[in-house]
Amino acid sequence: RTPSCTMSSSALLLVVAALALVLCACAADPYPDPPAPTRTAWFTQHLDHFGQDQRTFQQRYLVYDKYYAGKGPVFFCPGGESDVHAGYNHNGLMFELGQRVGALLIFPEHRYYGASLPFGPVNSYLPGNIEPLMIPQALEDYAVIIDYLRSNYSVPDDAPVIAFGGSYPGELAAFMRLQYPHHVDAALAASAPVRYHQGITPPVAAGAFFQVVTAVFAKASPQCPAIMQEAFVQVLQLGQTTAGRAELSRRLGLCTPLADGDAAMRLLALWIENAFATLAMANYPYATGGLPANPMQVACAALHVNATADTYIEHLAAATGVLYNATGTLTCFNISDEYYPCADITGCGGGIDDPDALSWDYQSCTEIVSNVDTNNVTDMFPNAPYSFDAIVQYCKTRWNSVPQPLAIPRRYNITADTASRILFSNGLIDPWWPGGILQNMSSSLLAITIEDSAHHLDLRATMPEDPPAVTAARVFEIDILMEWLAEARAERVARRHA
Repeated sequence: RTPSCTMSSSALLLVVAALALVLCACAADPYPDPPAPTRTAWFTQHLDHFGQDQRTFQQRYLVYDKYYAGKGPVFFCPGGESDVHAGYNHNGLMFELGQRVGALLIFPEHRYYGASLPFGPVNSYLPGNIEPLMIPQALEDYAVIIDYLRSNYSVPDDAPVIAFGGSYPGELAAFMRLQYPHHVDAALAASAPVRYHQGITPPVAAGAFFQVVTAVFAKASPQCPAIMQEAFVQVLQLGQTTAGRAELSRRLGLCTPLADGDAAMRLLALWIENAFATLAMANYPYATGGLPANPMQVACAALHVNATADTYIEHLAAATGVLYNATGTLTCFNISDEYYPCADITGCGGGIDDPDALSWDYQSCTEIVSNVDTNNVTDMFPNAPYSFDAIVQYCKTRWNSVPQPLAIPRRYNITADTASRILFSNGLIDPWWPGGILQNMSSSLLAITIEDSAHHLDLRATMPEDPPAVTAARVFEIDILMEWLAEARAERVARRHA
């Protein structure tokens, strides 16, 4: 790619300085990869389980069977909004407990994500092809593949299945337990924002997501949110004129100068907000996924160390680069490669035309409708109130769809009367925690909140850097799951002999 502009020397120096901080932070032992899958295979899945469409597609799945000794249980991670290896690599707790109990570990990929694209990376998103990307269809995929793998591995009837998931897969784990209780005997739903939907009662507080992002940034240094707000004042002022946008593009190190108009400035703000939302969710105490340990602290240092009012914009570029230039190899930022503007302002993944981002955008325009916004009072970003009408207009234009914000809470109404054996965990430095289930609903619908824990950190492998609260949470989770394993096995035995 040939950039149309390069970073100013001051911006480049700041990015180099930020990179030095990153490299220092990455000096700790990286997060370990799990053992390689023992099986990577494809399953012929119905595209439409409930209608007349007879088409099929190939669904990828991973298996790890070296712990399995023929008795079970089965540990199952429903694929989420990315390549199946993301869930495989981020579920260290599954492997640790699986080794202890001799579990068969299975990881089916979510339809329309990763390599499980029914019609390829272009045609999957055409009218007539995209519509089967729905949660009920995905859950049925998982039920079918659980049955197939139970048979394929001769898993005994009395061997329970536990679902493990974090974030959207955490929601899916809970929904599987609710909708398919004879397939899934228990679930650990980590950082699952099952209540973060427009129109739900009682509502999640307006601005809650980015209020947490800002609070996490402030923990690194109280100066950082204030500098961010002032930097945005300067950004928006420069954005009012053609000459100002040219200067802003240069000082931020953008590959392509900002276009005229409000839309370009809004896209710029979303690109920056997405960086800090991602860094907050991935604010783990060790290096992982190309990011440094404690990336919000690294970004805060890049923003405020040696910063003056005259260099706030360059420092903002450096802080944003902790995500977008984590490798230190970019000479400029290409927004269209790094951010896909979509119905979910927290981000849909990769850049424009990235299949996973397109799939999440479609789901955000149908069932997964989260009312996330910014207000510049409880958070550090420009005021942008949530507008459901604007989302509807976007979704009609982009996908010819109308968002159904109450589809999930009505279809998957988790109460003490409808579900059991689900453990919800939420970390209190994860921006999604305000939309989680935070209190016990019954003796077998449990909830824990975890201090100093980012997005489903408890689901990841044990590391020396883990905060004490995360270590304690895992002990509690394992104790509960072991109790539920015994309970579920006894129930299965009783059903077999009934």
